[in-house]
Amino acid sequence: MKRIVTKLALAFLGMAALAVALVWLVQAVLLSDSYLNQRVATIDEAVQSTVIAPQTDYAALESALNVSLLALNAEGSVVYQSDGLPMRGQIVRRVSELAQTAGGGVEYLQTETEEARYALVSRAVAGGTLIVVFSLVDVTEASRVLLQQLWVITAVLMGAALILSLVLSRLFSRPVVSVTQAAKALAAGDYSVKTPVRSRDEIGQLTQALNELGDELGKAEELRRELIANVSHELRAPLTIIRGYAETLRDVTWPNEEKRTAQLNAICDESVRLGALVSDILDYSRLQSGADKLELTDFPLSDALGEIIRGFELAAGRRDIALELSCDEGEVRFDRAQMVQVVSNLLDNAVHHARERSRIRIRGEKRGACMRVSIENVGDPIPPDELPNIWDRYHRAPRVGEAGGLGTGLGLAIVKSILTRHGVNFGVESDEKKTVFWFETVSQ
Repeated sequence: MKRIVTKLALAFLGMAALAVALVWLVQAVLLSDSYLNQRVATIDEAVQSTVIAPQTDYAALESALNVSLLALNAEGSVVYQSDGLPMRGQIVRRVSELAQTAGGGVEYLQTETEEARYALVSRAVAGGTLIVVFSLVDVTEASRVLLQQLWVITAVLMGAALILSLVLSRLFSRPVVSVTQAAKALAAGDYSVKTPVRSRDEIGQLTQALNELGDELGKAEELRRELIANVSHELRAPLTIIRGYAETLRDVTWPNEEKRTAQLNAICDESVRLGALVSDILDYSRLQSGADKLELTDFPLSDALGEIIRGFELAAGRRDIALELSCDEGEVRFDRAQMVQVVSNLLDNAVHHARERSRIRIRGEKRGACMRVSIENVGDPIPPDELPNIWDRYHRAPRVGEAGGLGTGLGLAIVKSILTRHGVNFGVESDEKKTVFWFETVSQ
């Protein structure tokens, strides 16, 4: 009973049994007297136009209806009697009673030996009363034949229902069983399992959704492994450097002020990079989990960009890079803290990849109901086939001339997560002359 194929088979059989039971119920309750009622209705229709008179052709009426007749005039006297009238003695003794109750229901007469049954119908007609007597042998025979046919129909229906229930239960349960097995495989870590989609109904949609879930889980597992590998690598490098310089400083170069200062600076730089990596990992994880709610506010874009640029003047000055800001007047609707993070990551990326003694242009341009923010720098172009991938976490385009360290590999992934949460357009363009990162936001 635990298997769905068994449950479906029993359900189909139960429905078939219910249908057969309803057929028997209809036959027993509604159709048991249908033949007799139809016979009586035919007789009533035929005798309505009959007139008790000497010229009436009773023989023709008997032949047409296959019955026996007894005609009484208005005084209750017998004017016609069929030859071989069944149950003659009983009927003749009751002619006065039958004349008074004409128009009633059907009476049943039975011989003393109970070998034969008859039906008696008494109807008032023009000029008197017409008593119709007919045998119930054909009615009984018809009921017997119908009962035999009903048993045959029941056997055929139940046999067909059994076969159909087995076929349909297996047909309907097969995709459910396949989906269940696929779900167990996914739970066991096999994300490559695929179940064929054979229909477009709810089961087919469930199968398709499960296949897509497997794909997404596979990607998540791959990214998880990649994350562990990258984080392990990224953390190991600065930690190794810090440890190496610290041990050297302790054991060898501490008395030499010049070497000591250089090594302490290296330790500080690697500590900063390590802190940036951990911070970016936490920021990216928080964005992906949706832990931070957006706090949308209206603020002047030029003021926000100016504050961000001032924080990068020192890093840009070390490489003799000029920061140029031009921004149209207007407010934007955005989470200000995340706006700072987006522009800071893009600007940090531009400073790292710009050529020395070049210019980085930060623009805020009004475009209809939107404000487009763009950051343009001159440097080595990003290969076209790398443009769709640079937003992926830990992905770095193979570009030369990178300065200021390798970065954490999460900056653009964080930018993508923030802009996606805000539902705004963003992109990147790169050629031999320049590289431009841009995004749009609602302007107030």
